[in-house]
Amino acid sequence: MRRQVLIAAFIVALSFALLGHSARADTCSAVLTTEPRVGGWCFQSWVDFFWDAYDFDQGDWDDGFGFPNACDLTRPLGRTFNAIYVLNYADGPSGKSTSDFSGSILHWGGNYSMREIDELDARCGDGSRRAFTQWGVLIDNYTQLYLPFFYNENVVERAATILHESRHADWCGHNGNDGSNPCPARSDSCDESFDDGCGGFASPSGRGATGFQALWLWWFTVDADGITGTSARKAFARDEANRIFNTMFDVDPCLNITSSGAVIDTCP
Repeated sequence: MRRQVLIAAFIVALSFALLGHSARADTCSAVLTTEPRVGGWCFQSWVDFFWDAYDFDQGDWDDGFGFPNACDLTRPLGRTFNAIYVLNYADGPSGKSTSDFSGSILHWGGNYSMREIDELDARCGDGSRRAFTQWGVLIDNYTQLYLPFFYNENVVERAATILHESRHADWCGHNGNDGSNPCPARSDSCDESFDDGCGGFASPSGRGATGFQALWLWWFTVDADGITGTSARKAFARDEANRIFNTMFDVDPCLNITSSGAVIDTCP
């Protein structure tokens, strides 16, 4: 029987009596800041759909991570759902179909993430990274999100991180920060180039996780709707896309974007 995430705090006791409490999630402490809710996602059918689409599990989201009150934006679960709304509806909530991969990455990025991520889990982490995805043959495939993801990233950054991790869940590992031209960031998250970023066993070819992330932020800057795309969020997306272009590729893509999405050639 599917376990529902309950969105009203007053039924916490009832939910634990009915569902049981398998406390498998890590217990950790964090400064519980809040943030505005993006969109009107806090209702049961919406939560149920995305709970199943990303294969959440109660045991990975209880013990202070937010289960059973998915609407609590001081907790990791609510903040993750806030980002899922942005990722899936940045170009508007109408006319959506999970099988629609037409148009720009802003339109299909959420569908791609739902399709590729095997399960989405919350963990404390040691503070050194924000997310991690494990994939492979004959091993458990999962994506884990850590405290810096929940509390050090804003909602647009979190949405882009989920998309980044979904590319890893599609068996695309990073292939940058190597050879004679390592990326300026000297990071394990670098891709070889904006158009070539996959490496590792059985990896696909083409644009990698960091390239997906930068491209989604670019399109968000240009086409995010009025609910998700406030001026502050669009300005952040522009700046974050430019940071990635400037530091996270071995081969300089020689571009930055403006607030309108226009390309600036950054190479002499």
